[in-house]
Amino acid sequence: MTTRAKGRAETSPADDEFLQQIQRGAELLAANKTLESKEFLERAHQLQPRNEKAQNLLGLCYFKLGSFDRAAELYEMLVRDNPVDPTLRVNLGLVYLKTNALQRAVREFETATDLAPEHQKAQNYLGLALAQMGEYGRAREHFLLAGSDAMADKMSRAIAGETYSRATPAPVPPTAARAAPPPPADAPVPPAPATPEPGPEAEEEIRFAEDEGPSALNEGGATAAPEAAAEPAPVPQTPVPLTRLQLTRVAAPAASAAGAGDSASRRAGGPESATPLLAELAPSLALESAGPAGPFVLGRGSFSIAVAGEVLTRLDGLVAIQGQLAFQPEMKRFRGRATDKPFGDGGSRMVRARGRGMLHLEPAERRTLLAVDLGEDSAYFRDEYLFAFEEPVMFENGRVPSDIAPDLDLVHLRGQGRVLLSLPGPLRSVAVRPDEAVTVPLTHLVGWQGNLTPRVVPLLKSPTGEALRAAVELVGEGFALIALGLR
Repeated sequence: MTTRAKGRAETSPADDEFLQQIQRGAELLAANKTLESKEFLERAHQLQPRNEKAQNLLGLCYFKLGSFDRAAELYEMLVRDNPVDPTLRVNLGLVYLKTNALQRAVREFETATDLAPEHQKAQNYLGLALAQMGEYGRAREHFLLAGSDAMADKMSRAIAGETYSRATPAPVPPTAARAAPPPPADAPVPPAPATPEPGPEAEEEIRFAEDEGPSALNEGGATAAPEAAAEPAPVPQTPVPLTRLQLTRVAAPAASAAGAGDSASRRAGGPESATPLLAELAPSLALESAGPAGPFVLGRGSFSIAVAGEVLTRLDGLVAIQGQLAFQPEMKRFRGRATDKPFGDGGSRMVRARGRGMLHLEPAERRTLLAVDLGEDSAYFRDEYLFAFEEPVMFENGRVPSDIAPDLDLVHLRGQGRVLLSLPGPLRSVAVRPDEAVTVPLTHLVGWQGNLTPRVVPLLKSPTGEALRAAVELVGEGFALIALGLR
């Protein structure tokens, strides 16, 4: 593997230490001393954060330790830098598959098979992900391309109505003796004992074979042209001063309530003519349906959420469900791991909606709905203002501790996908510069975007020193997100 350290000269004072750290970390990782290797690999990554070998090894280390969110960050960075490398796409897809992020896994495997149709393991993993989603017909096609006749037969039986036991990929504890992504080709690898050939049932397990390790780059550090990269994020309809955080209001279908009045007026001429026919009235008052703009459709007095796979959403204001949907309460995630703490409380709890259908809801009183496209960026939002987001968006819960006010519950979102916010007023932004902090009252803070450090501070104190009003001070570079119209 040719190692490139972007933005560095060929030699630097830290080169010797970097080589020592990465070599020792690779040796420990190859010897299955994963926890011991973490310190060395993190130090190597700190010394050369854009070094691809360090990223690969540290991503593998995090994967083995069960820190899937951190592993995903590193593999996502590698994929962004090498968008036409199918092996890196497979690695990232396998991390997603392990965490049951099926739509994201399918997207990476599909890109890998587009780049390298002969990549049998990518075809097989794509089949596994599709089978987990219940798309047995498509899964069968990819199992056939992978040469996995046994799994293709299973899909045929599932299509015919026989039961298919879907093994849900659960997060792997650090001590679990499960398969993991292999080290790079040039990392020390201990000799492996001979194992029998796996049977058909074993093919349902997620297995990282040797050729799914970090791929070798072209000599000289050159990579293929980026024109075959994954599909770009949608373009925002209206520019906003949030760097690359893209905001877009979803155009609502034209209100049709007036149509009922037109129907009545056409039959005017007597007392009974003021009452419209139900057969004409009902279609004219239909709730909003999904369109090409995305899963969130904002209407007049109501809004709808289209589900085609998975969407995380709250159910406040739910008035109707179309299609076949199932709901599962979502748990909070801290440091890349799911916890036993519910994401939200009571009726405002976040749930994972699965299937195909439509949710029709009415917004809470005095709330402004806004659809947000994250593009390639990440952002922090207050928990209470986040209503729904697409499954490809990754989340992690957090908190800003405070001694003068209740702790500030946050949700960190990243990844390509759309988010629906329910705000107490119109959204605005204030630029935060490295030499100039910005302080926002807690009552108006929605969140922030960029490399910012938050701190809860008193905005107003009583003569005795008691905090009468609290605010959040943001330091760094980015944008503070605020809501207007509050009293």
